[in-house]
Amino acid sequence: MSSNHLTLAEELILITLDDSSGKLFPNAKPFAIDIAIAASLIMELTLNGRIDTDSEKLFVISTIPTGNQILDNTLAEIDSEKTTLSTSAWITRIGGKGESLNQLIIKSLVDRGVLMSVEKRLLWVFKTRVYPPTSGIEEREVRARVMHLINSDEIPNPRDSLIVGLLQATSLMNHLFTSDLLETLQVRINYIVNLEEINRSLSAAVQEAWQKVIDSTPVVRIW
Repeated sequence: MSSNHLTLAEELILITLDDSSGKLFPNAKPFAIDIAIAASLIMELTLNGRIDTDSEKLFVISTIPTGNQILDNTLAEIDSEKTTLSTSAWITRIGGKGESLNQLIIKSLVDRGVLMSVEKRLLWVFKTRVYPPTSGIEEREVRARVMHLINSDEIPNPRDSLIVGLLQATSLMNHLFTSDLLETLQVRINYIVNLEEINRSLSAAVQEAWQKVIDSTPVVRIW
């Protein structure tokens, strides 16, 4: 894997970065970004010929390192599991790492100079770390590419189809378009998503994993 190549997970992070705050979509549905990132790692490893899936299980077919530390750590975790698990179970497990995994991906983008790390004080009391792009080129390119693709009749490449599929499956598409425009574009979005078999096969697994994460999260009540 080329060091200049952005992974699907990195592209998702760039797409979901809020332009004004430098943080990931703050109003996304609970765990939507976590599940999308987890599924993107599964997709990337599949594209790189390291794993394969069927309707019931996910299995390793090659342990040759990809050269990307996050992908290789994920591959090693899958390979070391003694029990055969379904794709949705792996998306659930990986997605359960949530913020820590997202921060690792952000760090990789910072280390490569795509993003820069800045301390920003909120309310003069709490500090939060935000991640504005260094030039905006990569973020604009990824997001603009997706938006142009959806608004055109171009035939997408497989990776772009997968990005659209992940945004669609986790409702993150709602943050890129207004509800009225999204309704107008839905036929085109469905067409793009259905071009890739991996999108069709993983869509149900993504939905199942997302629901599992939600169901397993304790409800906090404030009385």
